[in-house]
Amino acid sequence: MKGHTDRTGFSSVNLLKLMVSAAFCIFLTPSTQSQVLKDSVFMNDGTILSGELKGLKSGRLEFDIDNISVVKIKFDKIKMIRALTHAYRIETSDRKLYYGNLRRSAEPGTVKIEMKDSSVIVPISHIAALTSLDNQSLRTITGYISSGFNYARSSKAGRFNFDGVMNIQMQRLNTNLAGSMFLSQTDSNWVRDRESFSINSFYIINPWIAAGGLFKYQRNLELGLARRFQEGAGVGVSMLNKNNFQIRVISGLVVNQEKNIEGVRFPTQVEIPLQLYLEYFKFTDPNISITTTQSSYMSLTDAGRVRWDGETRVSWEIISDLALSLQFYHNFDNRPPSGNNRKWDYGTVLGLKYQF
Repeated sequence: MKGHTDRTGFSSVNLLKLMVSAAFCIFLTPSTQSQVLKDSVFMNDGTILSGELKGLKSGRLEFDIDNISVVKIKFDKIKMIRALTHAYRIETSDRKLYYGNLRRSAEPGTVKIEMKDSSVIVPISHIAALTSLDNQSLRTITGYISSGFNYARSSKAGRFNFDGVMNIQMQRLNTNLAGSMFLSQTDSNWVRDRESFSINSFYIINPWIAAGGLFKYQRNLELGLARRFQEGAGVGVSMLNKNNFQIRVISGLVVNQEKNIEGVRFPTQVEIPLQLYLEYFKFTDPNISITTTQSSYMSLTDAGRVRWDGETRVSWEIISDLALSLQFYHNFDNRPPSGNNRKWDYGTVLGLKYQF
């Protein structure tokens, strides 16, 4: 049977063919797009990885290979990168900040950053930080948890510690949560010797400067402190920003509310903080990272009072995402809340650290 032809010469059979073809194209379109919108990493040895580029984590490129696993790639192994599945926030070691996709460059060892109205080519080794962002600029979460335990038979006492960090990154906002706890075990009970919890959120103004606020809780029985609440605001300056070495300095103004172990509450204190944060990564075997945070506080309401909190951690990666961790911590207060002669608290912790 022949299809009916109207005055335009277009038959019903042709119309049916057109509808079937359109439906077939619509059916194939999602799979075609999914094949196109895949990231690729071209290695120096000729290997090509296909999947999704997650970002730069712990000084290495994190890549999710299709149907295999997430791998971490050292920069000196990479020839070219193409990443189109996400928009990225790219920070470079020469103090530049870009938002866009990563496209393959014609020159090995470089990448083309394609932005809304322009593009630029930069060496891959100059990428200091890379954060993936979806169309709604939702968050990217990274961090670690660590714990350790030691026991002395002579004193019949054990000590357990737990600490962790979570970093939430958005297009221009970085939020960091950190916490730690030290518990001492005796024959009869557990004692919370030392605790801390902090949250800070900073808005990136430019590649050099960020501004934001912070909150912190502390407990330290060795220094006679039952609890301290701290709130404040400040400005952070990036002094050095490379893919394996980063230094930041933060200062501003904070207020404290303190209570000692005798239950005495003290008037609100106002302090000027100065914090130094340093992070270093060693990529060659063994993979080692060193981080340190040193914070000093000068009181404006209690003239002459000075405090100093510090923590340094050396991590040796055993297997992917799992490391042996050695931590050094110290706290100093020349006028501790309890009025005793103990001005220093310090110690070391050996434990395991898992990164996520």
